[in-house]
Parts: sequence; C-alpha cells; structure tokens
Amino acid sequence: MKVDRTKLKKTPTEAPADCRALIDKLKACNDEQLLTELQQIKTWNIGKCELYHWVDMLDRFDGILADAGQTVETMSWMLVCDRPENEQLKALLLAVLNFTALLIEYSFSRHLYSSIEHLTTLLASCDMQVVLAVLNLLYVFSKRSNYITRLGSDKRTPLLSRLQHLAESWGGKENGFGLAECCRNLQMSKYPPSATTLHFEFYAEPSAEVKLDKKATTNNTLHYIHIEQLDKISESPSEIMESLTKMYSIPKDKQMLLFTHIRLAHGFSNHKKRLQAVQARLHAISILVYSNALQESANSILYNGLIEELVDVLQIPDKQLMDIKAASLRTLTSIVHLERTPKLSSIIDCTGTASYHGFLPVLVRNCIQAMIDPSMEPYPHQFATALFSFLYHLASYDAGGEALVSCGMMEALLKVIKYLGDEQDQITFVTRAVRVVDLITNLDMAAFQSHSGLAVFINRLEHEVDICRKECPFVIKPKIQRSSVAQEGEEMETDSEVSDIAMESSPGPSTSTSEPRPDGGESRGPNTVMSYPPRTGVQCIPQRAALLKSMLNFLKKAIQDPAFSDSIRHVMDGSLPTSLKHIISNAEYYGPSLFLLATEVVTVFVFQEPSLLSSLQDNGLTDVMLHALLIKDVPATREVLGSLPNVFSALCLNARGLQSFVQCQPFERLFKVLLSPDYLPAMRRRRSSDPLGDTASNLGSAVDELMRHQPTLKTDATTAIIKLLEEICNLGRDPKYICQKPSIQKADGTASAPPARSSHAAEEASSEDEEEEEVQAMQSFSSSMAAQQSDPEPSQQVVGTEERIPIPLMDYILNVMKFVESILSNNTTDDHCQEFVTQKGLQPLVCILGLPNLPIDFPTSAACQAVAGVCKSILTLSHELKMLQEGLIQLDTILSSLEPLHRPIDTPGGSVLLRELANAGNVADATLSAQATPLLHALTAAHAYIMMFVHTCRVGQSEIRSISVNQWGSQLGLNVLNKLSQLYCSLVWESTVLLSLCTPNSLPSGCEFGQADMQKLVPKEEKPAAAATPGSTSGGKRSEAEMDATAGGVETSAQGLLEGINLDGDTLAPMETDEPGTSDPKGKSKITPAMAARIKQIKPLLSASSRLGRALAELFGLLVKLCVGSPVRQRRSHHPANTTTAPTPAARGTASALTKLLTKGLSWQPPPYTPTPRFRLTFFICSVGFTSPMLFDERKYPYHLMLQKFLCSGGHDALFETFNWALSMGGKVSVTEGLEHMELPDGTGEFLDAWLMLVEKMVNPTTVLESPHSLPAKPLGGQNFPQFSALRFLVVTQKAAFNCIRNLWNRKPLKVYGGRMAESMLAILCHILRGEPVIRERLSKEKEGSRTEEEGPQEEGAAPRREPQVNQQQLQQLMDMGFTREHAMEALLNTSTMEQATEYLLTHPPPLLGGAVRVRQELSMSEEDQMMRAIAMSLGQDIPMDQSTESPEEAARRKEDEERKAREKQEEEEVKSLERYQDAEPLEPDELNAFTEKMLPGCFHLLDELPDTVYRVCDLIMTAVKRNGADYRDLILKQVVEQVWEAANVLIKAALPLTTSDTKTVAEWTSQMATLPQASNLATRILLLTLLFEELKLTCARIVETSGILDVLIKLLEVAQPCLQAAKEQKEVHTPKWITPVLLLIDFYEKMSVSSKRRSQMNKFLQQTGNNWRWFDDRSGRWCSYSASNNSTIDAAWRMGETSVRFTAGRRRYTVQFNTMVQVNEETGNRRPVMLTLQRLPRKEAISKSSSSQFVQDLEKTLEEAKEPEAKPAEEKPNEVEPLAEVAVEKEPREEVKTSDIVIQGLTEEQMTVLIRSCVSMVSVPVDPDTLHATLRLCLRLTREHKCALMFAELGSTRMILSLTQGSGFNGFTPLVTLLFRHVIEDPCTLKHTMEKVVRSAATSGAGSTTSGVVSGSLGSREINYILRVLGPAACRNPDTFTDVAKNCIRIALPAPRGNGTASGYVHDYTIIN
Repeated sequence: MKVDRTKLKKTPTEAPADCRALIDKLKACNDEQLLTELQQIKTWNIGKCELYHWVDMLDRFDGILADAGQTVETMSWMLVCDRPENEQLKALLLAVLNFTALLIEYSFSRHLYSSIEHLTTLLASCDMQVVLAVLNLLYVFSKRSNYITRLGSDKRTPLLSRLQHLAESWGGKENGFGLAECCRNLQMSKYPPSATTLHFEFYAEPSAEVKLDKKATTNNTLHYIHIEQLDKISESPSEIMESLTKMYSIPKDKQMLLFTHIRLAHGFSNHKKRLQAVQARLHAISILVYSNALQESANSILYNGLIEELVDVLQIPDKQLMDIKAASLRTLTSIVHLERTPKLSSIIDCTGTASYHGFLPVLVRNCIQAMIDPSMEPYPHQFATALFSFLYHLASYDAGGEALVSCGMMEALLKVIKYLGDEQDQITFVTRAVRVVDLITNLDMAAFQSHSGLAVFINRLEHEVDICRKECPFVIKPKIQRSSVAQEGEEMETDSEVSDIAMESSPGPSTSTSEPRPDGGESRGPNTVMSYPPRTGVQCIPQRAALLKSMLNFLKKAIQDPAFSDSIRHVMDGSLPTSLKHIISNAEYYGPSLFLLATEVVTVFVFQEPSLLSSLQDNGLTDVMLHALLIKDVPATREVLGSLPNVFSALCLNARGLQSFVQCQPFERLFKVLLSPDYLPAMRRRRSSDPLGDTASNLGSAVDELMRHQPTLKTDATTAIIKLLEEICNLGRDPKYICQKPSIQKADGTASAPPARSSHAAEEASSEDEEEEEVQAMQSFSSSMAAQQSDPEPSQQVVGTEERIPIPLMDYILNVMKFVESILSNNTTDDHCQEFVTQKGLQPLVCILGLPNLPIDFPTSAACQAVAGVCKSILTLSHELKMLQEGLIQLDTILSSLEPLHRPIDTPGGSVLLRELANAGNVADATLSAQATPLLHALTAAHAYIMMFVHTCRVGQSEIRSISVNQWGSQLGLNVLNKLSQLYCSLVWESTVLLSLCTPNSLPSGCEFGQADMQKLVPKEEKPAAAATPGSTSGGKRSEAEMDATAGGVETSAQGLLEGINLDGDTLAPMETDEPGTSDPKGKSKITPAMAARIKQIKPLLSASSRLGRALAELFGLLVKLCVGSPVRQRRSHHPANTTTAPTPAARGTASALTKLLTKGLSWQPPPYTPTPRFRLTFFICSVGFTSPMLFDERKYPYHLMLQKFLCSGGHDALFETFNWALSMGGKVSVTEGLEHMELPDGTGEFLDAWLMLVEKMVNPTTVLESPHSLPAKPLGGQNFPQFSALRFLVVTQKAAFNCIRNLWNRKPLKVYGGRMAESMLAILCHILRGEPVIRERLSKEKEGSRTEEEGPQEEGAAPRREPQVNQQQLQQLMDMGFTREHAMEALLNTSTMEQATEYLLTHPPPLLGGAVRVRQELSMSEEDQMMRAIAMSLGQDIPMDQSTESPEEAARRKEDEERKAREKQEEEEVKSLERYQDAEPLEPDELNAFTEKMLPGCFHLLDELPDTVYRVCDLIMTAVKRNGADYRDLILKQVVEQVWEAANVLIKAALPLTTSDTKTVAEWTSQMATLPQASNLATRILLLTLLFEELKLTCARIVETSGILDVLIKLLEVAQPCLQAAKEQKEVHTPKWITPVLLLIDFYEKMSVSSKRRSQMNKFLQQTGNNWRWFDDRSGRWCSYSASNNSTIDAAWRMGETSVRFTAGRRRYTVQFNTMVQVNEETGNRRPVMLTLQRLPRKEAISKSSSSQFVQDLEKTLEEAKEPEAKPAEEKPNEVEPLAEVAVEKEPREEVKTSDIVIQGLTEEQMTVLIRSCVSMVSVPVDPDTLHATLRLCLRLTREHKCALMFAELGSTRMILSLTQGSGFNGFTPLVTLLFRHVIEDPCTLKHTMEKVVRSAATSGAGSTTSGVVSGSLGSREINYILRVLGPAACRNPDTFTDVAKNCIRIALPAPRGNGTASGYVHDYTIIN
C-alpha cells in the first residue's frame, strides 16, 4: 500500500543535507541504476532523519514489492519473483529490502511505513533468500520500535501466524534435529528420514473427498497427506503446493502451514537451503519475542533444549557459518530480553559466562583481540555486533552482570576502549563496550580502577573530540584570565563600539535574539575570540555521537559515585575541560543531547566539589558555558531548557561566578526562549501521559529556586519577566503580525508547531521519541541558522488581510503564563508576587487579555485560562486590590469601544456584527484581523477579561471574596457592571438575529431584514448560484406544511441559542457543534451552497457572541453568590451556622446593578423594524432563563438580597408585564383570548414555559420563606425604614401569578410546550393554595409583633442616626481584641452572637478610612523605609508619608463620601419602592374559593388534552380539599365518580355483541374499547380516582360504595372480555388503557373494606382520646411509656391519619412511623417497636381465652410487621412468605378516626365471581404486562378464601400463567404468582399445619427483626406482645385458624410480681413458655 498522504503532517524539520542528496540521487535513477546504487550501500554513513522525507522512495519501493509479490496468472502459489526469468526483479527486491532495513534502523516516525502486507506475502516465496531479506527488515522493526505490536489486527495476525510457522520446532536434538546438526554439511543418511517427508494432517468437509492412489484415507474427515522424499521431486515448492491444493480441499487457515512444511522438506537435503531455513527459523523466533507475540506458543517454540542447541551452533568451528552464529546470538539476546529468569540462568550456564575460561568469555576475548591486533583478521562485523549486543543485554540483569564480573570481562572491554582505531565500525563496538562497563561498574568498581579505567575513558573522549575538531574547528575562547576578580569584571564589560554582547559566535545570525546585529558574522566581543569561522550544516556522525554520549553518561554517574571520590577531584585537571569546551561550544555540531550531557557533567562536578569551581573559572570552562547558554542560542529541546536553571545555580555558587552571570544579562536572554518559534516544539509535552508538567512550568519552578538560592537575582529576574510580558503585548498589538492558526508550519521548516504526530502518533517507542526529538531540534537548529540568514522573520503562506507575518502568539502566551505561574506560585509565600506588583507588572499582564492580534477563539483556549490562572494566583497570594482594579479599567475601556454594538442598524436592520463583517472587504479572512472587524475582536477581548474575573470570583477564601465584592461595588465596578448588562442585552439580540439569518425560512418571505449583508458574504464565484435559486434567499410561496417544518427547525435552534446563553442550558450550544441549520432535518435539504457558505461565515460571529453570553451569565451568577455571601463551597459542619450577616454597601450596590440588568432584560424593546415578534420572544426566553440562576440557588432557594433588589428595581413588575405582552400578542388581543388565538407567534409557547418555571420558584412558600440566604431582621444602624420581607414578596408574587394563571386556565394547551406549561401551572396553583394558611398565620404574627413595638421606635427615631444600640460589654470585648470601635459596632449590628461578630470582623475588612490608607502604605513601604521613618520620627522630624502626603487620604475620603451619598440616594429610592409593597394584602379567600369551586372543568380539560398531567391534577385537588374541608371533598369525589359513570356507560353500550344489522367490522368492534374517546377519558378519570383513593382512603371508598359505580365498572370489565377474545383471534390485541386503573380501584376498595372491618373491631378496645403509646426495650423485654406530652403528640398525629410523626425526647430527635409501627432515632438510626395499648379488660377474661378478634387487634395495633422475611429463622421461611406479602397489600396508614365508624362492606360473592372470570379471561389473551400485573394482584386479593382460589384454578388459570412468555413479564412476577399458587394449594388443613409450625418456631426460639431493631436471641425477642406482633401476617391470613393454633401452642409465663413503683411503667411483660 502506498503511504497514506492524507494522514501525513508536514514535519517541522528539514532532512540533513547528506540525506537529502541521497534521496534526490535515488529518485533520479531508473530501475537498473537503482539496483547498482542500492547494492553499494552496505552501511549507513549519513545522519538520521524523519521517515517522512523518504515517502516518495517508500512509495516506489512499495511498487517493487507489490510487483514481486504478485502471483503468476495460472498459479495461486507461485510469486512473480520466484520465476526463473525474473532474476533482475529478484535482485532489485533484495536490494530494496536490505536498504529499507538500514533506513528503518536509522530513521524515526517508523509508523509511516505501509508496505507491511507485501512483506507478509513475500514470506511465502520459495526462495529462502527473499524470506531472509524480509525477516531481516521485520527484525529491525521489532527490535527498534513497537511498530509490529501496534499494527491493526488485519495486518498483524497473518504476519504473526506466518512467523510462527517459520519458528516452530523441528523436533529438537533428541529427535536428531539439533540446530548444530542441521548446520553441518552431513549426508542425508545422518538425518532422520522424516526430514524430507511431508506428513500433514487436517480436517476437511467430507463432500470434497477425492480418492487418490496416494495414501489418503478418511477417518472422521481427518485427512492426512504423506509424501516421502519430497526433495527428490523436481518441481518447486510452489508447484507442489499448487497440485496439492487442487487434490485436497485444505482449509484456508492451514494452507500456509502446509506450504512452510513443503518448502522445508523440499530444501532440507540441500546444505545451503538448510542453512537458510535454520537462519529463517532463528530470525522468526527473535521477531516473535520482540513483538510480544509468544503468549500461547511460548513453550513449544522456546522448548527446553533450545538454548543448548543455540550454544552448540556457536561452538561449531566452521568459519563459514558466521551468519548463522550471529543469528543464534541474536536469538539468545532476544530470549534474555524476555525477562524470564529461569531462561536467563540457563543461558548463563550454557554459555559458561560465569567463569574466566568459559566458552563465551573466551569467544569475547578472541573477538576483541582480533579487533585490536592489526595482524589478525577481525571477526565479521555482523557477528561481532551480535556478540557485543548480547553482552550488553546480559549485563542489564543482575545475574548476567555478576557473571560478567566474575569472568573478568572488565579488562577485555577496557582494551577495546583503549585501542584508538578509526574505522566507523570500530566506534560502535567501543560504544557497546562503554555501555557494558557502565553497567558492570555498578557491581565491581575495583577492577575498573585497577585498570585505570577513568584515564582510559578521558583519553578516548579526547581522541574522539580531536577527530571532531578536524571537521568543526570552532571553539569559544575567553581571553586569558587575570588573577584578580576586579580586573576580570572590567574585562567582561563590553566596549562602547560593540552594540551588544551578542557575539556572533553562533553560525548564522540567531533567531531568538532580536537585538541589532553587529555587521557581518566576524565582529568580536572583548572576551571571546573566534579561532575559525564556524562551518554550518556539518554534523557529528551518529555512531561517534552515541559513543560520546555513553562516555559522558558514565562520567556523570562516576562523579557522583562515592567510590570514585579520590580520583574525581583531579578529573578536571587534564584534557577533560578542553574536550568539554569543544562540545559545549558546538551544540549544533554535536546535537542537543551531547551538549546537555557536557553541561550536566560540569554541573554535577561543581555540586560535588564546590571548592573547585574557581579552578574551572580559571581554565575558562565556565565562561564558555555562560557564552553558549546566554549569548548563543540554546539548543531547542525540553531537556536542555529544563536543565538551565540548575546549571546556572552551579555556576553562581561563588561571588565571581555570580558576577559573571549577572554581566551576561541572563534573564532577558534566557526568557526570550519563550517567544521564539524554534523553541515551541520543545515547550510541548511529549505525550499527554508525561508525568512532569511542561517545559515552561518546569523552567519556571527552576527559576524560582534559582531566585531563592540567590536572592540578589530577584529584582533582575522580575524585571525580565515584566519585559517578557511587554514583549508579548507588543507582538499582540503590532499590526504587522497576525496570530497563526496552531499547527501550521513556518515556511523555512523551523517548527512553530508540534512535531509531526498524527492520529496514529503514539506509534513510536519512547526511546525513539527522544532521539527523534534530538535530531529534529538539532536540524531545526542548524537549518534555521542557515535559512534565516536571508530573512529573519519569514512570512507565512496563510493569508492575512494585508500581508502580515504570522506568529504563534497563543502558544507564546500559554508558555509564558505557565512559566510565570510557576515562578509566582511555586510556593505559598507572596514575595515574588509583591516584587512583581511593585515593579508594575500587573498592567502588561492584564493587557495580554485584550490584545488585538489574538484570534476570536482565544477566550476558550488554554492560553486564556493560563492568564486568568496567573491573575488568580497573584490575587490569592498577595491580596492585591490593584489586580482587580487594573482588570476593571481595561474592561471598561473595551466596553466603551463596544458602544456601536448597542446602536441598532438603520432599517431594514440586521446584525451589527454581520454588517461589520460584510463591510470588511475580504470577508473570508476578516475575522482574523482586528482592523477589519474591531467589534468582533473587542467582544473577544471582553470575553477574555470576563473569563479572568470568573476565575477570581471562584476563589473560596473569604478575604479575597470581600476584596472582590468591594471592587465590583466601587464606582468603577458598578460602571463596568452597567456596561456589561447593556452588552448582555445586545449579545442576546445579536445571537437571536444571527441565528435566524442562519436558519432558512425563519424570516417572513420578502423581508429585507439583514439580507443586504448576507448577500455580501457569498464569495464571488458563488454569486450566480445564489441568483439562480431565488427561493433560497427571498423565498417564494410555500405551503403550510413547509412553514411548520421550518418553524420546528427554528424552535430547536432557538432552544440551542438559549442553552448557549443561559446557565441552565447545556454547556455547549448545539450551534457550535453543528451547522446551525442542520438541527432540523427537513430544513437541511433546502440549504443552498450559497446559504451554506454564508452560514460558514456567520458561525464564528454566532459562536463568539453566544460564548460571551454564557461567560457573562456565569460571571453574573458568581457575583450574585459573592454579594449574597454564600461561599462557593460550603464548609461541612453538623450545624449550618445561620449567620445572616447584613450585606456590605458594596454588595448591596453590586446586587442593585445585577437586578437592573434583569429588569432591563425583561422590559427590553426591540428595534422598531424587527420583522417577527419571534425575536423579542427569544430575547425574553433568554432573559427569563437567565433570571432564575440570578435569584435562586441550585436547590431553588431564593437569595433574599436579590429578591429585594429585584422588587425595587422594577424587575418584578417587568416580569409580569412581559407575560401580558406575550399573551396579548403585543397588545393586539385581550389577554384572555391570547392562548387560543390562531396567529399566536411561534416561540410564545417556549417563552410561557420558561416564564412559568421561573414564577413557580417565586411562589413556592417553603423555599421563599425558609431560604438560608435570608437578610438580617434588624435594620442596619437602627434606621427605621421598611425592611425587605420575604412574606410580602410572596404575597405580591402569588397575587400577580394567580391573575396570570387565570388567563391560561381551561384553555386549549399549546402543541409542543402544553404539557410542561400545564405541569408548571398546576404546581403554581398548589403553591398558592398551600401558601394561603401560612401567609395568614405569619401576617397575624407580624401584626401582633408590630403592635408591641409601636411605642419603642418613636423615641428611638428622635435619637441621632448614629450610635445604634449594641451590647456594651461585647463591644468592649471586641475592642480589647484590637478591632476599632466603628468596625466592632458594625459587626455587632450585623450579627447576633459574639462568635458570629468575631467571624464577621475577620471576613469583612474595616471600612477604608484615612488610617487604613496609611497602614496600607506602610505595608507597601520596604522594611528599610519604615526603619528610617521610625528613626526620623524619634528624632522629632516631621516626616511626610509620601511626597503628596495628604492627597491620597483626602482623595480616598472624598471618593468615599461621594460613593456613600450615591448609595444613600439609591437606598432612599429603594425604600420608596419597598413601601409600595409594605401593605400588600394577600389574595382574598373568596377569590380562591371561587376558583376552587369552578376548578374541576379546567382539570378535566387538561386531563383530556394531556393525560400525563393526572398526577399534578391530583396534587392540586388534594391541596384544595385540605383547604376547603369535607363537604368540598365529597362534592369533588362525586363529580369524578359521575364522569367515570358516564364514560363507562358509553363503553358498555359499545361493547354489546355485533348483530347482523351493525355496520361495524369485527376489527372496528374489537379495537373500539381502546380507541373511543370515552376510553381515554375513562382511563384518566379512573386513574385520578385511584390516586385520590390513595390519599382519601375511607371517604373515597364510602363514596364509591354508595354511588354504585363498582357495579358499572365490573359490568364493563365483563362485557369487554368478548372484545378482547375476538381481538386475540384477529391477532391484534390493543389492551385498553382504562383496564389497569379499574382493577387497581377495585383492589383498593377491597383492601379498604378489610381494614375498615378490622378497625371497627379494634375501636371497641381504644379510648376515645389519649390512648397510651409505648416503646419496646428488647434488652429488658419491657414496653416503656412515653412522657405525657410526647404521648399526646403521637396519638394526635395518629388520629389525624398522618403516616409518621416527629418528636424530641432527651435532646434526641425521633420519628414514629405508623405503617411499620417503629420508632427511629434520627441521629443513630436505631429502631424500636412501638405499640398502642388497648383498654384493660375486666380481669376475668384472661388473655389466653380472649376472643380471636382481641388477638387480631393486639397484633394489628402492636404492630403489623409486614416486610421482613429475612428476619425470620431460616427453617420457617417458605411458610412465612405467604402471610408477609398478604399484609403487604393490606397495611393501611390509619385514616382519620372521625370516619372510624364507617365500615365498607366489600365485594359480594357474585361480584367476586364475575371478577375472577374476567381476570382469567384477560390472562388468557394475555393483556399487556402492566395490566397483567394489576389483574394478578386483584386475583391474589380475591383468592384468599380457598373456595375462590379453587374457582380461579378450575378456570385453567394455572396453565395459562405458566405458559406466559417472557414478553408478559414484569418486576415481582415470580413472588406474585408463587403466592397465587399457594392460595390454590393451601386448603384449611394445610394452612393450619403451616401456621402451627410458624407459631411454634417463633415461640420457641424468639424472633429477631431488622425492621424493628429487635436482636434475635435477646430477652425481648420472646416477649408475648412482640411475638404476636411478629406473627401479625399469620394472623391476618386467617384470624380464626390463627387463634385456634395459638391457643393450642402458646403458654405464657407471667412476670414475677414487682413493687408498685416499678410495675406501673410496663405493660404485659409476659414471656412465652412453650
């Protein structure tokens, strides 16, 4: 396959010159020349480069491989290259494969290679030479990268399977196939005969069986092919394979294996071919090991004798077999690499590595001897390489290293290093030797030192550097040093005529220093003399670089090693410094990593021996380093940059070093790295998984440490940082630059973007990544030198509006910010921040956010986040007000420049932003340039500042929060807020307009609105297209349907817009993810190409405006939280402190400004020419949606401060006015008609829905009155003016809301939003009805309160306004703590306790008065200044604070006064507006009565239109019933029952059987039960009745009984059955919706009848008032009484029919749950049973003889305990399930005792019979699962009597139930059916027997229960009342049977008599004896 160019990214680096030359040379060749060229290249002598540069050649090679790998026409197994006539092609193929292997070894980004499937094909060649060449290439891939493991499985699987065929074992030594034997040239008779026999077994289809004379027998379709002496056949393996495939049907997956066998057997007798086969097998094993592909076959391929066989191969004396030996060594190496310890030890044993005379050590010594002795012939290169590689891998493991040490390998290896040969081949061995030495010195240092290893290393290093000097003689030379430091200093200063220390020592002008250049490259600085002009473009060869790298690495390690400590002191005395100087001077020659290592060696040395730093300074090494790092360009890799501060720390260790360092102006030069395109790739993280941060952050932390080590550097460094920020500002403002899109490369190939990492980027091994980067950096380094000499800032291909230079500005900002962030906030002290602020760094920092050259997506980028992060750090660390002030000032100027956005365009109107874009000339790129689209860029800048403020507002520290509020509440802040609110309104409008322009057909046809600008957007060539389709722009006549469709589209996209602008919405508006028009599928087809082009242009404008809208909304939301003072994150505490501190004036001001915005949004008027009301509606939808998060928190609690301001600013009135406007269609019709009007504008529904949801929150009495965000009750400063009262707010809002709802009530609901609107309306009505009693109660309390206060205020009003009343003692305490009187006073007024006051003082800084200014200034003075001032004062001098001492204080005071006056004025206005609401009267009861009387028709209307509202309707009716009492309740129920009756009658008539005269078809007749309108009416009405039944149990049951509706419903069920059965035959069963609620209703009714009968029995044993309740202590087994008050609380709640009641006893809170009769401790969760004790009966009726009903009552009342099978002992579980579930259905919370005399009769026998028959009929259909559930539930209730159960069974129900399919399943099916079947099986005898078992078991062993908290085995678990309570379910199952059983089984042990005192508290403490 050719390389997929679409996925390529242009690589940032140029190919090295020699590489480029070779590529060009090869490209020019034809095939013959190519062959000769490739055959000459045996080793790689040029630099490494990106595989990217070789793409063209790879494609050509791919063609050659594809040709060679094709099969010949007639034969599917013969490859073209195997044909004898294609010798030339085969030679070319081998050359290509060998060359590619070299190329892959010496390049990176290997994932580009895409000819892998051809390689897989070529493995099936008959010629083993081709196979070996392919394996060689695959070996390089597997060893050098993870290319093979990362292949897709479609390519990897076939490749690996072929490799496994090649690698499989031949039988091993014991079978005569040892590798060594196979390698020897013996006669065939020495090998087993199976060597040339083909024996192959496989399974095949029997049909394809062909009988042949060869022995092919079939046995269970296992076939085998057996051919002996295959080598004698003259045909080639391919031809043999071809004929076999024709004869046998061999499965596809086995064919390749067979072919491999044929090829092996066929060639085995030929020694040469046999050797090739051995070599191929060894290669294949190595590749599989390196590719981690040996999981399953590891043991078969790496079988036990393999290692011995490999070593045997090595021991063959034959010199000819070197290739095989090398392969054998490689295979051993790979096995070592497997990290299998047992294998490693066996390798060491077999090779004899551990002893001096072992086989391997001797081999190595001989090899080395041959290498260094010129008289001997060296071993072949390949073998020697493999041998050294094996040593290296062996040494990497402890066991291997120890073996090498013990065989004395050190001496031999040092010989290699010592021998100064020059051939390149030899260098690679030296490198390997150095690495092995490095590894084994960890274990054995003595041998190294005894052979003076260090000297050997240093000499070798010098030798190699000397060779390099020939190629690159340049070195930086400091002048001869004088001894004295002072002279040294003079020496270093620059001469006047040289403009800068930037000596041109680097080849070519450097890119990152932009100082003026001294002309020519030759001018000398005073302390550097250049010996030769440097050559450009020459690089050190990779082999030598690798050697130098390994030696420097060793030195770096050795310097730190304590074992070397003696010899290391002198290491710098010899030639080492000169070698290091050369490397450090020539970074571009040696490459970044060597440069880095050399500097690190010096650094490590200095830190190890700090005293010797001066000697390094004397020999000039440190100067060379400083020069290379500060004056030349530093190599651009992240490692070098990250190491710099560490290097500088080392160089600055003494005073002389520090002085030299400072003279180089280090920081400015160093920080410029952050603004150079060459360094960008180095700044990026290599992979997202890099644990350490990015280079910039690491650099910042390191500079921070450097500044802390050398405090004198702090000022310089800060100055340099600020300069850096200013430089960014210059780049961002200069019109000649433009910010380029990220990831575009610079023209000259230097990287300004990430290195080429495409989607399959991670495909490189990490080790490779590093070298790849090295080389890239190195090349970009030298090529940028060359390329940029002519043009220092190359211009970019991206078009700007005028030719402008693109720069990666966003990347610069991101890096600089990360860098600054880590310097400032590396640790938590604020000293760096203070320095930064003092040097005026805030201004340039804050300005970055508003730079004109930034792109419009800057605010959402990481760069913007980073700037905000720095600002936030400065604020949190230094608490610096200026931070926020500076931001507000900048934002203010930007908002002023956005003025034109608020001015509507002249008619016909349109979008301001669009007009700007359309007039910009070159539309396509206008958004890129701030000159072309100033408003758009100003919006971007505003957005960036807002992001910064959002960040700072999120800080949780209270001190920072109060600083924030005070800044926003200042004049400047409020001014900005007003402008922001104006901007917000304009943005919503702009977004609305732009969105409608993007949405086809959203505007009326022929409307000119915005069209003129739209026309300009289409590129020139598309103009005619637009003209040709006039429908697209002006729109002809369209049908209604089409209008509807597009309306839908607009609807959805408007929704998108809202979500975009609101906080409530989804975080990302749809329009950003999708073409705006495509949100509606029908509209999509109509978008013309011209329209699509326009939409593409508008999208950036739309996303910019809506993103900014979102950010503003978030900011406003955070400001609300700041004003209200609820911290963003609540601290966790057990008791939320209800400190309602009064908001500060600043907070109040900010809140006013924010609510003004809401008012503005809700009373907004669109420009007069607006084409559709839709625009204004969309605007209001946004405003309403945005109001909610401003007034309410996430839990729907309102902020009272915001509500107060909302009332005062008129927002409240505006909210209700917009409603009237929308509903009256802008005043065109009366409000009452609006909802049902034909022409109601599209969008009204969406608006009303949002509006109702907001109002619903405002009228909720619980949240409004109990909000945690309330205001303090005491008015501040005791002024007597009306305070905000949440109650008044509720009154006013409920009144207004009620009037609005009346206009929507009983109207036809709207299409899309009707359902949601109805839900909100019903909720609002519920709130109003529920709120009424609460409001009345609160108002009456208030009136009483105000009467008592009437007298007080008069006198106080006369007192002066200051000095309000506070507790003097507390005031004194606070002043003793050091707070000022005013401040303490304010705190006490705003809080209620001493703790709160202290908290208030700490969180609210004192008011800014003169004293505060002085303190602040004192703080900002340095310590010395303060000291001087103190001395001066003590001398009596009058010291001015500042030159203009008075003005700041006076100015501050004056400003304070002005602000205070402005505030007071505003507050007076607010007081006036509050007074309006002060006497608001609540809704008149008559009004509400009138509404509730007529409410039902409206409810039924809703139910008919929107059946889902039934639950809310039920809530509303229940609320009304609770308010209006019993008569109203009965009235309502009767009306509902009547409705049910009517609908049921219609259905009964419809269900009459068909007669001959009927016109209906059978299908119509069967489906009418579900389709008639009455059917759905009936369903909703009955569901409503069932829901009311749940709430109003007994009363509802009574009405149902008296009305006789049950007969009608049962009749209906009966007559519906034939319809259902007929439908079943028609195979079209639609279960009517009404059946389920009818069944449930009957079920409820029967349940009520049971419970009412029981209750009436029980009532005989209860007092009329004040029953005695007790709780059970299971440890003592006693029932204890409650206190009198708690007892009456519980009893009253129970009588009222509540389900639970809460009370407090002994400081603990408890809940009693009546339906389980358990008391729960709310803190601990402990449970205790409770019971209601019965009246004492006359003594003579002993308990054991009492009537059965007495038992039942006792049980029922002691406690029905229904849901705890798990608590029962195991053996009785099967019996117990039944009674449990039984009562689960019957439990009933006690209904009001008033109705206790009602007894519901229940169903008659006939009714039961009819019901059972109908139910069975429905099971047989079967009906849908829900209805089936209800049916079976009712059956369960009806079959409790055994005769009913028998009837149920006789109808064949059991079989039907068992044959139901999975489709009819529902949750709880199994237990329900199990119980039904038990009812059938349990005849009275069985039941009695079961019950006896249960009772005996409970009585014998007691019964624990988790539900009621009784521990099994405790004393109480056998107490009689408790046991009877546990047996409650059994008693309910059949009371009479239970009584009999209990009498027979249970005996009672009476308690011992106690003294009078103790017994009184307990009731029947009887224990059971059995």
